[in-house]
Amino acid sequence: MQEKAVNKVANTALNKVRPQALQASTFAPDFTLSKANGLWKTLPRNLENQNSFTLSQLMLFRPLVLSFYSPSWNSYGDIHLELLQKAHKRIKNVGGEIFVLTDVLPENLEQLAAQFKLNFNIYYDAENTIAELLGVFSKNYPIWQRVTGISKEVALPSTFIIVANRLIIYSFVDEDFESIISIKELETFIKIYRNK
Repeated sequence: MQEKAVNKVANTALNKVRPQALQASTFAPDFTLSKANGLWKTLPRNLENQNSFTLSQLMLFRPLVLSFYSPSWNSYGDIHLELLQKAHKRIKNVGGEIFVLTDVLPENLEQLAAQFKLNFNIYYDAENTIAELLGVFSKNYPIWQRVTGISKEVALPSTFIIVANRLIIYSFVDEDFESIISIKELETFIKIYRNK
């Protein structure tokens, strides 16, 4: 009986620090992006000469598939990036764009893009600031304490579809590193949104 009470207290304390990822029907914060911290394959014309811009400006009224990646995810991360690259053309064909946030330093983004033959925008999320805003990172709930093979503070594998006014219409978070995103699901959500 006493053991159950201790476990209940421990679980309650854990849930207080556990990050809560933003869900569908909520709004993404309009964070600011520094152009110097990204590798930009495509930018709206009006942003090409700006040093910084917001999420809203980057979207330019197109659905944005915003996904996180870390090389510290090991083979899971490799599979995730390869899947996003496979999805890229299909997402563009239905009117969306892929944008990846990572803990890879800006000076290494070109190498990352070459290694995986990536054709979408990639951005260095310094200190997981944006991941924290979206509820997929917390220093108080580190992944390395829960998932074998990860030894640093990283964001949870997660993907969001964000549309006009920063409304989130799709949210995928894999706390256990056991699932992958579905390209078909991403396509379907964007098609449904575009056909409203």
